[in-house]
Amino acid sequence: MSVVSGIGQRLRQAISDTGVIPAFSPFAQPTQGRGRVLAVAAQKGGVGKTTTAVHLAAALAMNHGLRVLLVDLDNQGHVASSLRAHVRTTSSVSVSNALLASEPDLLGAALPTMIDGLHITGADKQLSSAEAQLAGRMGREMLLMRALRNARVQYDAIVLDCPPNLGLLTVNALLAADHVLIPCDLSVLSLEGVDDLMRTLGNMEAMFGRSPRLLGLLHTRVDRRNQKQNATIRRAVAERYAGLPFQTEIGVNTALPGAQLQGQSIFHAQPDSSGARDYAALAAEVHGKIFA
Repeated sequence: MSVVSGIGQRLRQAISDTGVIPAFSPFAQPTQGRGRVLAVAAQKGGVGKTTTAVHLAAALAMNHGLRVLLVDLDNQGHVASSLRAHVRTTSSVSVSNALLASEPDLLGAALPTMIDGLHITGADKQLSSAEAQLAGRMGREMLLMRALRNARVQYDAIVLDCPPNLGLLTVNALLAADHVLIPCDLSVLSLEGVDDLMRTLGNMEAMFGRSPRLLGLLHTRVDRRNQKQNATIRRAVAERYAGLPFQTEIGVNTALPGAQLQGQSIFHAQPDSSGARDYAALAAEVHGKIFA
């Protein structure tokens, strides 16, 4: 039994014991195209969530020949900012436009980049207000799932950069996703954020009858000089979530924020850096878990 399934089972038992009925009903699995949807989610900010989503998507396209759509669900728009040197076009369709449409479809929001095989959605400062509007919609938790049906046919992989909170957009992303990757640095606060997100996945399993498969926990911003603290946090993770951490870890590397300032991927700005090697290794590990 998976960690998430176990949590969900315990929640269902608690519901049965207390007589409290969930506010949501289970629904069918999303319509499956060939594309796989991967949510990159973290409840704690500052753990490299967007950096991970950007470079995982780029490496899957560059190194593994996949057609990849990177969807920015955070109103800060850091995905487009991080890759602005690779984008030469704009779209009149935003993510919020697509989600609020009577027939949600994210294909119209996809922008080609100069990285072969990689498309992204543009920055969307209206996502917060759109989230408030979506709250009154019937089936509001499933809108992104519906909006990705056509994209699943067009792309091999769809990477969702989730907001750093548990709002409606994050719930939409997790319900639409086949897999979830959780970045966390080696700190106690980050580990508490992982615990909170795991409880959320268990709640989804209990209330909706499904949750994404937990692909793994990714240790980010690892200062490899701080071996004692790192070992302490790794032991705590192993006790809670044995077998879930990725073999790959993302080390502290000044080339990564430098590449972001240039609006380039690390593979273009500093291809020989440790950051480029780490994210190439992560993409290879993810590819092996999902596509091999």
